[in-house]
Amino acid sequence: MRINNGWTRDQLLIAFNLYCQLPFGKLDKSNPDIIKCAKIIGRTPSALGMKLCNIASLDPAITSTGRSGLKGASNSDRAMWAEMEKDWEIFVIHMQQAIATYKIPKLALAAGELSEVENPNDYTGINKTSLIKIRMGQSFFRHSVLSAYDYQCCITGIADTRLLVASHI
Repeated sequence: MRINNGWTRDQLLIAFNLYCQLPFGKLDKSNPDIIKCAKIIGRTPSALGMKLCNIASLDPAITSTGRSGLKGASNSDRAMWAEMEKDWEIFVIHMQQAIATYKIPKLALAAGELSEVENPNDYTGINKTSLIKIRMGQSFFRHSVLSAYDYQCCITGIADTRLLVASHI
């Protein structure tokens, strides 16, 4: 379903997901994550970058600091922001469904966390069995919190993501 200027709901959900995971200063058409996602959803990096900056104009965390984003937020952008504020958990599920539909890969910013799981220079091949209980949307929440604080601790300034636990905020 097309919403405005050819933006589908899934494309908007992907834009909102990307917005929540990128620091405000990285909402540029030259950002590799924006370029990659734009290509996948059939948009130009410029269009996606502008959409992200329009979304930023709705974000009180941005506007309360004197920053503004762009002023071209559409009614659909506003409705999507209101939907997100009304029920965050359902909105995250909808974003994850859109990501699955378009097969959006993990963001390059988040890819730096690969070293937390595996060391590319370690070829020992150790097997490990684990049973884990996960919370839906936790990965999204982690990346959103990290993005909001420019991938560093807001108190100590430590930027090693292995030491930053989103639930400790």
